[in-house]
Amino acid sequence: MLHGYLEGFCFFEGVLVKPYDLTDVKHRMTRRLNGWDYRQRAIYFITLTLQDRTSLWLGRLTSAESDGAVKHMIQLTDYGHACLAALAELPKHYPQVSLLELQVMPEHVHVVLFVHQELPVPLGNLMRGVKAGARKRWMQIGEEQGLKTPQWAPGFQDTVLLHEHQLTRMCAYVRDNPRRLAEKQLHPDYFNKVRHIELPLYQTSFVGMFHALGNLHLLNYPLFQIQCSRRWLTYQRVNLRTGGIKMLRNAQGEPQIAQQTTDYQAVLNEALAAVAKGWVLLSPCIADGERQIAREVLNRGGRLVVLRNRGFPPHGEKPSGRAFDACAQGRLLQLAPAAWPYVESEKPMTRVDAIILNRLAQWIAAETAAHITYHGCQPSEVDALAARAVFAKPRDRSMDLHRTGGHRGDVLWRAAIS
Repeated sequence: MLHGYLEGFCFFEGVLVKPYDLTDVKHRMTRRLNGWDYRQRAIYFITLTLQDRTSLWLGRLTSAESDGAVKHMIQLTDYGHACLAALAELPKHYPQVSLLELQVMPEHVHVVLFVHQELPVPLGNLMRGVKAGARKRWMQIGEEQGLKTPQWAPGFQDTVLLHEHQLTRMCAYVRDNPRRLAEKQLHPDYFNKVRHIELPLYQTSFVGMFHALGNLHLLNYPLFQIQCSRRWLTYQRVNLRTGGIKMLRNAQGEPQIAQQTTDYQAVLNEALAAVAKGWVLLSPCIADGERQIAREVLNRGGRLVVLRNRGFPPHGEKPSGRAFDACAQGRLLQLAPAAWPYVESEKPMTRVDAIILNRLAQWIAAETAAHITYHGCQPSEVDALAARAVFAKPRDRSMDLHRTGGHRGDVLWRAAIS
């Protein structure tokens, strides 16, 4: 039995369920590092966003060819120039800070800020001052041109750069934002369109509903599910002074491996061999070993279908790092159980989440499903949890696979809402 892991669950329509309680989840624009004094010396990566993220208040993307390469940049509007001026004046009001990197985008702003001496007030006061300064200029522009004045979204998003190499990566990310926006506009279906699809749950007589973001056609290829024990590979992690644990990364932003076993290497070799044959990797990427294999596959030009434990924002979402380029190239698909809502902040991976995602991956993978032992769980409990997460219903037999040489048929999934 699941014992304590099932505390708070109940049976509904014959299925074991637990309602999601989001009352304690903080919006990422108001979430702060626990115990951190935001007046102290540090480097911060900050994002300010507009309330209306569908309008291009601050600028527009432009592209120009230079020396045989296409360069993408943001052409600022009057509002964008006003925002830039408000940020540029920040060191005048607070000489304790320096702007290391700054990028104004059409509906948000990224800034890397160095607090080299203790501030007299918390960082939030500075951000409110920037917003007020920009708003004052915007109101003047609106009055002069008869235009509406844009509004800031409440709060700001911040990352305290505590470790080596974070500064280099964050500054590169800020500078790369116009190119990333261009990629999103070239491939809008991969980034901006969350689809609601039905997938046949093989080994069962049901179909399940998923939210999907990325290249749906990856589901028409043979899938290879990977599963690793947590003991087979672990990343290096350190305890933070403020509490919590941080993963160590190298200069390229890759996690540093603490140890790995021959079992991990065997699974990696199997995965790479499958990818070389044209198969698509399938995984919830829960254990460090599963994440590392997914990285290896993407780095080598392979394709990945990943299951995640939270939904998507209505207008899509940008993957980070190399996953962004993989998504733009059609090599990535993310799936989320339809019953799981989108959560603004990071959602911890619970044991129940892991059980559900692993079972769903087995059902999607069909004959290539990994063998997984769910310790302390009855198969009926595992199936009930997974079925409820995707609103399982009886399957139309026309959705069955047409197996030819191990490949999936031309119609594997069915879009419920385009």
